Amino acid sequence: MQKNVVEQSVWPMLLAESLKALGGLGILSLGGKYLIRRIFEFVAESRSSEAFVALCLLTVSGTSLLTQWLGFSDTLGAFLAGALLAETNFRTQIEADIRPFRGLLLGLFFVTTGTSIDMQLLIREWPNVLSLLAGLIAIKTLITTALATRVGLTFQESVRIGLLLSQGGEFGFVVFSLANRLGVLPLELNKLLIIVVVLSMALTPLLNDLGRKAAGIIDERSETKEVKPAEEANYGATEPIVILGFGEMGQVLAKFLAAPLSFGLERDTEGWPYVAFDLNPAVVKSARKSGFPVLYGDGSRPAVMQSAGISSPKAVMIMYTGKEETVESVDRLRQAFPAVPVYVRAQDMSHLLDLRKAGATDVVLENAETSLQLGSMLMKGLGVMSDDVSFLSKLVRDSMELQAQEALNNVESRETTTMESLQVRVSDLVESNGNGSGMIPREQSLGLSSRPEVRVIKTTPENPMPNLNTKNESEDGVKYCLLETADGEETVEPPAEARR
Repeated sequence: MQKNVVEQSVWPMLLAESLKALGGLGILSLGGKYLIRRIFEFVAESRSSEAFVALCLLTVSGTSLLTQWLGFSDTLGAFLAGALLAETNFRTQIEADIRPFRGLLLGLFFVTTGTSIDMQLLIREWPNVLSLLAGLIAIKTLITTALATRVGLTFQESVRIGLLLSQGGEFGFVVFSLANRLGVLPLELNKLLIIVVVLSMALTPLLNDLGRKAAGIIDERSETKEVKPAEEANYGATEPIVILGFGEMGQVLAKFLAAPLSFGLERDTEGWPYVAFDLNPAVVKSARKSGFPVLYGDGSRPAVMQSAGISSPKAVMIMYTGKEETVESVDRLRQAFPAVPVYVRAQDMSHLLDLRKAGATDVVLENAETSLQLGSMLMKGLGVMSDDVSFLSKLVRDSMELQAQEALNNVESRETTTMESLQVRVSDLVESNGNGSGMIPREQSLGLSSRPEVRVIKTTPENPMPNLNTKNESEDGVKYCLLETADGEETVEPPAEARR
């Protein structure tokens, strides 16, 4: 009778605790997933790495306390927090921000784990240790390989991942510790299992090499090659093209890179692999829904690239709009990857000079390029041949490049301005019959192949260029064409025989 009363009182209590635990875990898994994502999106708008790290630590500690209140271990709470954070779009930036903490804590963890090994037990029971170690690696490799093939990976990729993940995990120490505390496992068996897990973790580099060789052998023997969609292959590329900033210009560049070519180049079937980074959560979310490989984070930081699995980018395209932000990004990238090409856009000439000093490989002055494009359209519409328009546009670009180089090398003491007048003397483009029009007739337009040699010279007060507003023919009968560009002191003169 008393036994029945006890059983009747225990079952309701177990049911209540079970519902409490399951309900709490359900709230953490489902509600926390959406709540944490919203909170991180709000904090990400502040662009503060300190707030990001503080929110990560708060998430881990809060989840641990909640699971402990539910009757589970705080370690399980930390595990759930990591799983929730890994499902957000901010995992790359989070991993880069917590990298210093991870290195310190992992070092402390492995030191304490290594000191817990019972060497006498290892020497005495080494046959059992080797048997358990081989069984653990074989079983985990088979299970992981089978699961990887079911989720869409190729067989060679599945084998490599299976061998790489065949070792025991850190969570095993938590389970063994709990089992020892509850008296489920004998003390000697508990120590033996810990030794097996530690040795399997020590073999990870060897298992990684073995998996790479096994995948290579399988790939050589396979007759058919499976081609992945570009957006899937990009995430796995270790040397992709990196795009920083995924606004309108970044999206156009991404589409340009993803377009397949047909010229027999290296990436003629899939386009060039790329990965984009952006610090706007809304942009990242929208781009990922559209299938673009975009990650949240500051891709100019080497730690963020390493978190994304990028060992060394093939090239970096910076599409940021802020002046200081682009200069700092170029400086960080040049220090981390000295040989990687870095291309960036500049808003004005002073911004271009700052980017050059920071080490940018090439810089595009966006306002000047827009003006040149519109000017080219205008001249073509007025009847000028395409070759002449291209030639004159190149003269303007060369003049601006020379101007920027002079300012960068401090050749002149004057301050460089963005747009002044450049006068170009072209002898063979206009007939010497007194044509007063400043426009080159279509029938007299020359191609680039027949263009006379030109060189950049400096005007002097004793020998100034003629004023085209009053007269467009000099004493030697040479016509002049005026362009509005960056440096009024630079002119182009035809060869001496053209001026005789």
